[in-house]
Amino acid sequence: MIVGAGFGGLECAKALSGSAVDVLIVDRNNYHLFTPLLYQVASSLLNPSDIAYPVRRVFRGSPNVLFRQAEIVGIDFDRRVLLLPEDERIDYDWLVIAAGSTTNFFGNREVEQSALGLKTLGEALQLRNHILLCLEEASQLDEREAQRPWMTFVIVGGGPTGVEFAGALSELMHLVLEREYPTIEVPPRIVVVEGRDRVLAPFPEKLSAYTQKRLDKLGVEVILERLVTGMESDVVTLSDDSQIDAKTLVWSAGVKPESLAEHPDVAHAARSRRIEVDAHLRVNDHVFAIGDIAAVKDDGVELPMMSPPAMQEGRYVARYIQAHLGEEPEGAPRIEPFEFVDKGMMATIGRNAAVCTIGGRSFTGFFAWLVWLVVHIYYLIGYRNRFAVLWSWSWNYIWYDRPVRIITRAEPEPLLVEGRDAEKSGGAAQSRELG
Repeated sequence: MIVGAGFGGLECAKALSGSAVDVLIVDRNNYHLFTPLLYQVASSLLNPSDIAYPVRRVFRGSPNVLFRQAEIVGIDFDRRVLLLPEDERIDYDWLVIAAGSTTNFFGNREVEQSALGLKTLGEALQLRNHILLCLEEASQLDEREAQRPWMTFVIVGGGPTGVEFAGALSELMHLVLEREYPTIEVPPRIVVVEGRDRVLAPFPEKLSAYTQKRLDKLGVEVILERLVTGMESDVVTLSDDSQIDAKTLVWSAGVKPESLAEHPDVAHAARSRRIEVDAHLRVNDHVFAIGDIAAVKDDGVELPMMSPPAMQEGRYVARYIQAHLGEEPEGAPRIEPFEFVDKGMMATIGRNAAVCTIGGRSFTGFFAWLVWLVVHIYYLIGYRNRFAVLWSWSWNYIWYDRPVRIITRAEPEPLLVEGRDAEKSGGAAQSRELG
């Protein structure tokens, strides 16, 4: 049983495909999401379908791998049972918890209620709609000061997501404003707020310095060593009591483990609250935890909540299970403890600019940007998605155009029998607008 179809869960299932085991993947969504490119959906470069791929399609040729769309509400470790809504249960022999992470607002309810996230496909669509609506609203105002809050975008977090989105948003604004919004008289203001003393803090300092210079060139304002403490009446407040008038607050400052990590029968890392695991990624003899939800350590330091560790952990767990086929999970480990291989990090800062570390060496500029392109195309699932993303990137690169700029709103959800009866009686559910 694999809970979660993210990078770790999917890699584990793929490695077990064709083995002498029955695999069931359970996820609340029926697709695998390539989260590193979410910001490109939010910045009108890619379509949602370009970075999402149906899980059932991935395992169409795998007779031993099945998928079920469901929400897991609990786990009974003693009885080896997954708990679903309405008292439904699913038995398992081995369990891999790969439920991932969710946005962490660090207890700031005011910011949580005002900020736009960039963690799920729905949030990326909501953010895209919001940005496009800001342009439409600003274009209808006559006074420059009235336009200014609509054209101010505050991004919280100077990590890879915040930096990449800031660069992409700056390019979007400069590509479309002059040609398509002639009535907007104020330039866009994009502000990145980072609590530490430099952007891309996990990267070497010289890469952070390059990124800072590149953001400055793109017109992105970077505020360091300050936090966003609140937002009220379209005013963003920082930890030094300074304020920014803005209609947009984007949160990319951190994530936390999904709610399954809060299980009372597991140990948690004191600071991150991720599930503690042993050297073989086990919670107990028959349960594993991998990816963002697991506190996997390398030289005593927790691995970051990123896709490379999750993928390696997923493949390792598959090898562990294959090594113990035909015996009870309590058998002694037959493979070496998990060891993470650091293949490097990378982030892009707009056209022709990126930073990356590979094999202990650092690269910037056009070469790093090409490496970033190749790696992301390679790890996308499905030839159709790879071609679609490559085509969109090529179109934007040649024609300086962001074509995916349609403001969409969700229609009412499909109605079941009870819903149709409610509609007949005048009680139909209202649609929720993503914008």
